[in-house]
Amino acid sequence: MGKIIGSIGAIVSRNRIIVSLLLGGALWFLSRPTLLSIAAGAPFVILGEAIRTWSSGHIRKNQELATTGPYAFTRNPLYLGSGMMGFGFILMGRSWGLLLLFLMFFALIYHFTILREEEKLSARFGSQFSAYAESVPRFFPRWSAWRQVETGFDWGLVLKHREHRTWLGIVVILALMMIRM
Repeated sequence: MGKIIGSIGAIVSRNRIIVSLLLGGALWFLSRPTLLSIAAGAPFVILGEAIRTWSSGHIRKNQELATTGPYAFTRNPLYLGSGMMGFGFILMGRSWGLLLLFLMFFALIYHFTILREEEKLSARFGSQFSAYAESVPRFFPRWSAWRQVETGFDWGLVLKHREHRTWLGIVVILALMMIRM
């Protein structure tokens, strides 16, 4: 049974954008937003995307191990931000059945995604990644920074990683939620 779940998880993980779009479509059809639910979910969405933006400004994929900014608190701040955003959108839509589905797929997708990425990071950065992984939690942040060394936030990296598209997507989804009210 574990191998079957692992195989399904790997497939879902590799196709996480498609799965996310399907869940987003389901949210649209099942949502029953109110002004109060939008107000309740918006802080999670904005904070989640702020974390993603902060993370994007610190990651130089395949060049160096990201350990500064939000990476000093959690090894996967981009995924943490995505989870907060998803939770916020579900709060906005008041679709509690989808909350359970979201939590299940989020855990499945990112568990296998993170494991696959950690294998690559370990192979690429060796003992540097091992020391980092021993000191910084995988997902839920520890509130004291691993190291105080700061390389600086780079808006150029944010643009390179196309995080501005996510901000635009948030505006579109908020507009769609308002239409559903």
